[in-house]
Amino acid sequence: MLRPLGLGPVGTGLLYLGALGLMRLLAGVPLRWWSTFVIEERFGFNRTAPKTFWTDLVKGILLAVVLGGPLVAAVLWLFAIAGSRAWLWCWLACAAYMLAVEFVAPAWIMPLFNRFKPLGDGALRQAVLTYARSVSFPLEDVFVMDGSRRSTKGNALFTGFGRHKRIALFDTLVDKLDTDEVVAVLAHEIGHYKRRHVIQGTVVGVLHLGALLFAISLLLDRAGLFAAFGMATRPVYAGLVFSALVLMPAGLPLAILLHAVSRRHERQADAFAATTTGSGDRLARALKQLSADALANLTPHPLYVLLHYSHPPVRERLHALRSAHA
Repeated sequence: MLRPLGLGPVGTGLLYLGALGLMRLLAGVPLRWWSTFVIEERFGFNRTAPKTFWTDLVKGILLAVVLGGPLVAAVLWLFAIAGSRAWLWCWLACAAYMLAVEFVAPAWIMPLFNRFKPLGDGALRQAVLTYARSVSFPLEDVFVMDGSRRSTKGNALFTGFGRHKRIALFDTLVDKLDTDEVVAVLAHEIGHYKRRHVIQGTVVGVLHLGALLFAISLLLDRAGLFAAFGMATRPVYAGLVFSALVLMPAGLPLAILLHAVSRRHERQADAFAATTTGSGDRLARALKQLSADALANLTPHPLYVLLHYSHPPVRERLHALRSAHA
C-alpha cells in the first residue's frame, strides 16, 4: 500500500511506523482524558486544564517526530545495509541516543512541559544546600517545578551530570511538607545517586536494548515470521513490528525482575535517607503525608506488588524506617 509512493525503504518505513505510532497514540487519548478529567477529578487530584492536556499531546507528538524520527531512520537504514552485524551498529546508535537524551532533557525537553524557577532564599533552600554539602552531593542549584499545573500530588527529582546537579521540587511538595520532611525526601532521591542506582539503571537499559536488537535481528532472517502475518515480501519496517509482537510475552518475566530490583533500590535509598538525616522519622512523616494525599493503598495484594510495583508498599517502607534506628 505504501510502496507505490516511491519513498524508498527508509522513507516508507518511517511513514509506516509513524502511522502505527500515531494511531496507537490517538487510540489511547480517550482513556487518558477519562483518567485525567474523570477519575483524577473525582478524587480531587486533577489540576490539568483541557488546553494543557492537548498542548502536552501535541508537544509529545512533535518531540517523537523530531527526536525519534532520525533514530528510527538510522535503525531502518542499518538493518537494510549492514548485514549480520546490523543489530550491533543499531545498538551503538541507540545507546548513544539514550545517553544524549538524558543529557539534554533537563535543559531542553523538561522545560517544554514545566516551568522551573530557582528556590528563593530562606530556611528551606539553606537546609537543602547544607544537607547536599554534608553528603558531598555536587549540587548546582535548587529549583521549584510547577507540578500543581497538572496534579495535587507532590514529588522531587534531580537532574544533570557531573558537577552540574540540579534538584527540582514540585511546588505541591513544598506546600505540603515542612523543611525537615522535604530534606528527607531529597535525601531519598540523592540516595539513588550515591548508591549508583541511576548508573545501574542506565547500564541495564543499554544491555536490555542490545539483547532486544539481537533477538530482532534473528527474527528478521526468518521468512516464516512474515508468512505468519500474510506477507510475501520481507520489509524491515514490517519485521520490526512483527518481532515486537512475537517478543512481547518475554517482557513479563523481565518486568517482574526489574520491578524487584527497583523495589530493592527504593529500600536502599530509604535507608540512606534515614542514616544521613539522623532518623527515619522525617522520611516516614513525609511518606505518610504524601500517601494520604494520593490515597495510596497501604496493603496491596502481594501478587499485584510482584507484577506492578516499582516501589515497596508504603506500609512496608514505614516499618523499615521506624526500625532503622530503633
